[in-house]
Amino acid sequence: MRVAHLRLAAVAMLCAPAVASAQGPAGWVQAEGFYHKVTNDYGDWYGGALHALVPQGRNIWYGDLQAQRAFNDDGVWLSAANRHAFGTDWFTFVSAGAGSGDYFFPDLRLDAQVGKAWLANRSLVTSIGGMYARSKSVYEDVALSGSVAYYLPGVTIEGGGRVNWSSPGSIATGRGYGAVTVGRERKRLVTLRVAGGYEGYQLTGDVATERKFQSGEASLSWREWLKGPVGIFGRLDWYDNPFYTRTGVTLGLFRHW
Repeated sequence: MRVAHLRLAAVAMLCAPAVASAQGPAGWVQAEGFYHKVTNDYGDWYGGALHALVPQGRNIWYGDLQAQRAFNDDGVWLSAANRHAFGTDWFTFVSAGAGSGDYFFPDLRLDAQVGKAWLANRSLVTSIGGMYARSKSVYEDVALSGSVAYYLPGVTIEGGGRVNWSSPGSIATGRGYGAVTVGRERKRLVTLRVAGGYEGYQLTGDVATERKFQSGEASLSWREWLKGPVGIFGRLDWYDNPFYTRTGVTLGLFRHW
């Protein structure tokens, strides 16, 4: 089952230890709109979202509110997350989300990760975690994931993957990703991300639900801190599987502090 997109890749990039940046992560609130073209009469995707990132001592708090039309299903997604640092080496990340609509957004999604910084300057960060998602019908997903990120001056390189078990049918799938981020916090961040592998189920509204198929995706995002408290955000997305191709653009404004 392809569960709701929680921007977890972007979140992982922002979960670096404080030593990876001269300043801690900026806080910001962002409003955005997006449109995705979907082939083979599956219906285009479009909607809007509000995102927030709030640093508070050893914690970083995240919030997401998204209204979207996908596969001719209208729904709203709401999620909250926390990243907590235990000293300078260890951190945890937990999130919970739920969605409305007929089938696209899951009723519930839970994520949890544990991470550790390595090396003398803590520039190598690894994490392991798990995910549970329950759809609005009979489908459920359980996943285990792992990632590694290396922070160089002005460049972050990250890779990881996950193994997913979908039910009913006990369908096991695997997926991997890689990402490179160039830039600095509070100035400019440009991220190229690619991913591929297998998916268990995808709920599209058709009578026959697609199951265990290969797919690939890529995105290019740009976050620019402008003079004053306002910044701009943009992202290009591409996704392809045997049934359709989806391409889209997201544009947003954020206020930082």
